[in-house]
Amino acid sequence: MTNPPNLTQTPLVEQWHAGGFLVSEARGHRARDIGTIGGATKVYPGTVLGLQTGGVAAAWPGNAEQVNNNTGNGTIALASPPIVAGAQLGMYSAIATDATHFAVTDPFGNSLGTATAGSAFSNQIAITITAGATPFVAGDEFSIQVEAIAGAYVPLNPSASDGSQTAAGIAFGFTDATLNDVPGTVVTRECEVNGSELLWPSGATAAQIATATAQLTALGIISR
Repeated sequence: MTNPPNLTQTPLVEQWHAGGFLVSEARGHRARDIGTIGGATKVYPGTVLGLQTGGVAAAWPGNAEQVNNNTGNGTIALASPPIVAGAQLGMYSAIATDATHFAVTDPFGNSLGTATAGSAFSNQIAITITAGATPFVAGDEFSIQVEAIAGAYVPLNPSASDGSQTAAGIAFGFTDATLNDVPGTVVTRECEVNGSELLWPSGATAAQIATATAQLTALGIISR
């Protein structure tokens, strides 16, 4: 009697795919949001995400048109960080009252004090104006724009302190944020997920995972 042949089959391994971790979600895609994905890495479906806080940033330290119109050829530089307590969104102005002094005002025209050339100024914004070879004259002006920066979803980092230590959602699909922040879909509320298909940060402890799972539950993201 001839022995039956040995049959072999290569195991099939299912790859992570968009939304594969979802068990159920609210109607009308109410569980999903479009957000900015960051973290300088590739983010796979099911990755637990934290929301890295945005805040504000000072940009446009002077504009070309104003600088060209200034009599003095000095410069303005932003400190690091350029924003201090009480900063408001909008355009700040530093207007010369003489060769070395500038009246600084907030976006609503309120006086913040006097910036002296060669010395650091810090009141809502932090700047230093430096005199050039040609002295400033009264009326020379610099503008400093304070604008909002949106937060970015990044892989959960329990040891961080920038917001990414708190679970804020789950990546729906694959995004490659290696080089730049990119738009992506994030599950942020009202759904059930397969807990075994969630991706946690390497080295996350059981306690950290339990804490993050509770944070997701508080958002209405229930792990099954």
